[in-house]
This record gives sequence, structure tokens and C-alpha cells, in this order.
Amino acid sequence: MSERETGFVAAELAIGVGLLLFPVALLVLTLPSWSERQTTARAVAREVGRVVAVRGVCDRASATRTAAVMAENLGMAASELDVDLDCGDGARLERGSDLGVAVTVRVPAVDIPGIGSVGEWSWTAHHDEPVDQYRSFDP
Repeated sequence: MSERETGFVAAELAIGVGLLLFPVALLVLTLPSWSERQTTARAVAREVGRVVAVRGVCDRASATRTAAVMAENLGMAASELDVDLDCGDGARLERGSDLGVAVTVRVPAVDIPGIGSVGEWSWTAHHDEPVDQYRSFDP
């Protein structure tokens, strides 16, 4: 073996790990949290839509409480999501109409379990919940 064929294995290994393996490992650790946040947003939007539609009145306070309880039950802080209804607060929902719910969650760009997260972006789940057209309203 000539001198030209020798290399610096330690340096090549460190560069390979630093430039290739470490970023891929960060991505692999982060991808499940992206999916988890999106699934949580969908579930919260469906449940908030059901709760408000069954009441028959656009109640933003109830929607926020329901979203907070669900988020915490699903392992996410209530402060990491926002709920929006497409009706005016206190308005009676019309029979046969659709109640639109939008839940926006903050998703960390890079999330390393046990260490923390860096950067974030938001993702919004939309859900249209039909209001029962044969329901009765309390006077």
C-alpha cells in the first residue's frame, strides 16, 4: 500500500457523521411529531365541531375548553393550538347547516426528544360538522 492510499479515518468519520448521519437522525426524530400534531389537530377539530353542533349555539368558550382538554389528553399543551369557528359567538346554529371549525397547531421544525425544539411552523385542520336538521331547540 502506498502513502497515497492512506487516509485520515477519524477525520472522515467525523465529517461523515456530522454532515450526513446527524441531520438524517434529526429528521427521523422529528417526523413523528409532525404527524402527531396533524392528527391531534384533526381530532380536536372533529370533537369541537360535534360539541358545538349538538348544543345548537355557537359557543366559543365551550369550544376553547373542549380543545384544551383534548389537547392535554393527547399530550399537547393547550397553548399550542388555536380554535376558530365560522359562526358568531352566541348565534343559534341553523338546522341542516354546516358548522366550520379550524384548528391551527404549532409544529416544531426540529424536535429532539428530551432536549427541545428549534423553529416552528403552523398547520391548520378544517372540519365541517353538519347540524342536525331535525333537532329541536330549547326556547
